[in-house]
Amino acid sequence: MQYYLVVGGTGVMGTAAIKAIRSVFGENAVIVANWYGKEDTGEAIEGADHTVFGDITENSCLEKIKSINSGSYDYLHYATALGDVGFAIKESSPEQIAHSNRLSFDPILQLESELNIGTIVTYSTFYSLKHQLCSYGAMGYSKEAIEKWTLEEGKSKRLCIRAGLFESQSSRGIKLLLRKNAKKIDNIKDPLLRSYFEGVPSKDGIENFLNGIINEEKEKYGDSPTTPETLFQAHLELLKHEGPPFINVCGKMIWRDNEAQILD
Repeated sequence: MQYYLVVGGTGVMGTAAIKAIRSVFGENAVIVANWYGKEDTGEAIEGADHTVFGDITENSCLEKIKSINSGSYDYLHYATALGDVGFAIKESSPEQIAHSNRLSFDPILQLESELNIGTIVTYSTFYSLKHQLCSYGAMGYSKEAIEKWTLEEGKSKRLCIRAGLFESQSSRGIKLLLRKNAKKIDNIKDPLLRSYFEGVPSKDGIENFLNGIINEEKEKYGDSPTTPETLFQAHLELLKHEGPPFINVCGKMIWRDNEAQILD
């Protein structure tokens, strides 16, 4: 039997990971899925053998995970993140970056150190595109930290799925913050981001901005937006084939490479 730990098992990426693991390994996979919210509803995560409720940054949650298979996992999929977004990456303060790293990056290091994990899978985005540079906020630095870390030698093998625009809790959060900021246009400093909201209702500005992301991704990578099905296919590529550590998925396009995205 192989053991798989999915942190963020209720999100879009976590759901794709669980579906792919079960598709490739069937009942030979024991899937442990973690999630956290305002309250523990007691519901089991679909496709998982064990559901662990808890904040992954707290020791009590880590101890629950350690208690299963003596803390040994063939794969960890770290599919959770939280940080300030809705403004240019370069405008992030040190405090905002540290706050973003608290859930988006730091626990990965602790999990690698305290558990026995064969392969750690992390998640990133195309934050070097101009539309992401002007809106991804402190999360941009957390994703850069993940990508740099992926290329370093460590206790576990490291892989990273880098995805284009798809509907998720994170993307909805960005849209809400953009709408809030658009009510006071002077608060938007980045000229590209500001151009989408000047002289139009905030709802139209957000729609135009999302279309801008889609058009940039299509021009750069050939397709956009990304769907749950293509996220599933990217996970199949990761689980079935060896190759460079970054698995890119943008629309229907899936490819691998060796390069981290470095912010200026």
